[in-house]
Amino acid sequence: MSLPSSMDYTKILPVAAGNPRAMRRTFLPVNGTSFTANGNNIIRIELSASQFWDAKHSYLRFKCTFANGAGNDVGLDNGGLHGFIRRLRVEQAGSVLYDCNRYDKLLAAILLPTQSNMSVVGDRSIAEGQRFGTVGTAGDTNTPLAGGATTGAIVANQHNDEAQIDNAGDIILCAPLVGSLFSQDKLVPLQLLSSSPLTIEIELAPPGDIGVTALADMTNYTISDVAYVASLVDVAPEVDNQIRMIQELAGGHIVLNCNDFTHFNGNIPAGAQGQQAINVPARRKSIKSLLFVGASDTFRAGGGARRARFNQSFGGNFNMSNYQVKVGSIMHPATPILVNCEPANAPDYNGRGEALLELMKCFMPVNNVIGAGALSRLNYALTDCDTGGMATTGTAPKYSPFGIDMEAFQRTAIESGVNTADRSTPITLLINIGGPNVEAINVDAFVSYDALYYIDRSGVISVSH
Repeated sequence: MSLPSSMDYTKILPVAAGNPRAMRRTFLPVNGTSFTANGNNIIRIELSASQFWDAKHSYLRFKCTFANGAGNDVGLDNGGLHGFIRRLRVEQAGSVLYDCNRYDKLLAAILLPTQSNMSVVGDRSIAEGQRFGTVGTAGDTNTPLAGGATTGAIVANQHNDEAQIDNAGDIILCAPLVGSLFSQDKLVPLQLLSSSPLTIEIELAPPGDIGVTALADMTNYTISDVAYVASLVDVAPEVDNQIRMIQELAGGHIVLNCNDFTHFNGNIPAGAQGQQAINVPARRKSIKSLLFVGASDTFRAGGGARRARFNQSFGGNFNMSNYQVKVGSIMHPATPILVNCEPANAPDYNGRGEALLELMKCFMPVNNVIGAGALSRLNYALTDCDTGGMATTGTAPKYSPFGIDMEAFQRTAIESGVNTADRSTPITLLINIGGPNVEAINVDAFVSYDALYYIDRSGVISVSH
């Protein structure tokens, strides 16, 4: 989606700001001070200020407290802070601007594994309680790997031990939120919003999804000391005047271009083989990519109890031969993407490279020298979707995110991504399964798309997607 420069706010800023002054401000929940997964599980935080909001230098912070009974300690899944957020919404004056269901799955199973290299994992070990290059023996998860194994920690990083957090203990977590205005490169002019603040709404994830426990399923957890720590930028009055002048020249709107996500759910029956169709009814003008992950959530057929399995970050390979997407009557790509994870190719699955590179195209050029985050031969697409393949405490994660870069299939040079909104074009994800999975597969599909946020003269934000 392309805008003329006179209307594109991102091409107008930054301007000479006259000695701008950055400041730190904490925004607290407006609907309480303590929240529980099985009780008051909605957190609402309002953002209102007379300054610019620097979203990329802002983050969420909270304390999580556990009380699961003597000896029932907790180990967090790789989602960290994000793993506690089942649904993330942004609203203004009752109007929903952004709504991402299964935000926890999007981050834990797709975005963090593909975009967090080991340096980021090291940072998250401090801010989000993630494990990094440790033996993780019970009682001391900070024990470093011995001698020659240290370099191997880069590819053999493991899940937290179940003894990470004491049954009556707590942990403080910090992390930036992802998507919508939270990932905006430019400063967001909150001063233009008048008396209608932005509202961040967080729905907490169920206790059984955030990690593993030692003795029994986690029954509840408590979130307190919640704050959105925002970076605000104060500028000279003439800069505010120039922004309002730009708004008038652009027809009364300031425009922000964001990358948003929306979630769709599908199911593949137990024992299914051959081509399976997952409906993805996304109606968007500029679809950038389609990302998906599959896993059983039945915790049977030898899979063990929910409490012992890191199900949130887990993805299985479906025993998949290939996949592609059908948009209307057009196949994308014309030839299926090979995965080669049929049972006959186990346990090495040496044909995973094509699927990995197609996934990388959703985020970065495939010739980049950084690589696809924390994915490696030791943790990518190694098992089918059954519960029995899920990682347990102190073992390497089992990731299997897949994706298709939809921008590669735009029909004309002026388009950006695939447009399914104008004619309500159906999207179908086609997965070819080469061997049965014992359990039914839950498929979480996420569409990444461009969204334009318009701020009008009255301070009301509307979204075009």
